Amino acid sequence: MILSICDSPKVIEVMNIVNRIINIIKIVVPSILLFSLVFKFIQASTKNDNDALATIKKKAVPNIIASVLIYIIPTVVALIVQMSFPNSVYSKCLVEVSSGEIAIMYNNKAESLVSKVEETLNISDYISAKNYLVNVKSKVKREEFEKRLADVKEKIDGSREPEIPYQGSSEIVETARSYVSKDCGTDCSGFVKKKVLQPLGYLEDGIGSTSGYCDGKSRGSYGMYKKYVSMGRIMWERPSNATTPTNSITTFPGNCMPGDLIFYSYGANDCVKHVVIYAGYENGAHMIIDSNQQDHIVRYRAIDKIYRTAMPLACARPMKVGE
Repeated sequence: MILSICDSPKVIEVMNIVNRIINIIKIVVPSILLFSLVFKFIQASTKNDNDALATIKKKAVPNIIASVLIYIIPTVVALIVQMSFPNSVYSKCLVEVSSGEIAIMYNNKAESLVSKVEETLNISDYISAKNYLVNVKSKVKREEFEKRLADVKEKIDGSREPEIPYQGSSEIVETARSYVSKDCGTDCSGFVKKKVLQPLGYLEDGIGSTSGYCDGKSRGSYGMYKKYVSMGRIMWERPSNATTPTNSITTFPGNCMPGDLIFYSYGANDCVKHVVIYAGYENGAHMIIDSNQQDHIVRYRAIDKIYRTAMPLACARPMKVGE
């Protein structure tokens, strides 16, 4: 695996730069050493400085040897490696490769990636191939690859399952329907929360205090309404100018779907005192399922038949605990 890095065009480009730097060092450093030696020798000879000439003569041999070694060692090392491992991919790192050959290597890699995504139709493979095309030097070749990837992208998009529009929560409606016409017991004020939402794992806890209630009483439906508002789950709100139960539902249901929650208030305010389950449209009316404390019976009825003074305030989309 380590040896195969020299098959990478990026590595080859880096090694080309390294090899060029080594070649420059092979020429420049020995030239500086020899030029310095000659300059000092001429300077000492001109001044007839015998001591300086003697010192230069002593340094001449080491300098010449160092110059020769600096020039030949890289060449000898590369030659030994190539002769010892003639078939090793590592030897490619020691040879300068032309820009044309590097371009071919990039093309081959791009061809491999594009062919792979054409076979797999995998979006991750598509992204990998798309990102790699920036390395392709030839504009013509790059456009050719881009055309192939565009064709593949159409196939990938076409093979995906179409998204099914949200149609509501059937489990909420079915659970609520199972209680219709039955006596839900003394806990009917919490029918929606404790009989339907809680058993199915939907959020039924609220937030806030009694502040803002019309009668100052602690009502769980108000707290739950505030919770859903804070989470951006409101799908419909009654018109701002609504003053009666009749004109409060002129725009209903908006995006409200079966299984969503409808919060009621008394009068044109936001003091929620009741919550019901929207069951869908039937026989020309929007139907709800709810109960109350008066007779403990769960009813399936039209949205505008609940109370004479109760007004639908908002429709909220239930969410599972932990979503």
